Amino acid sequence: MALEEFVKQPFIQEDHMFQKIMDICIQRLRKCYCGLTPHHVVSKFDDRTSTLYYNVAEPEDVNCSAA
Repeated sequence: MALEEFVKQPFIQEDHMFQKIMDICIQRLRKCYCGLTPHHVVSKFDDRTSTLYYNVAEPEDVNCSAA
């Protein structure tokens, strides 16, 4: 299954934590994701709040082209 098709699956669309994880993976593949900041999200797997770290741009990161 292609990545684009996978992320459109209903279960994936309903789970905010998994959506963010997939967004991180896709952005990192595109070299548009550079760092971490904490965000609180609830997973549909267990309905518990967890901290997910994402979305801090650090242009000095040699593996990242985000500014």
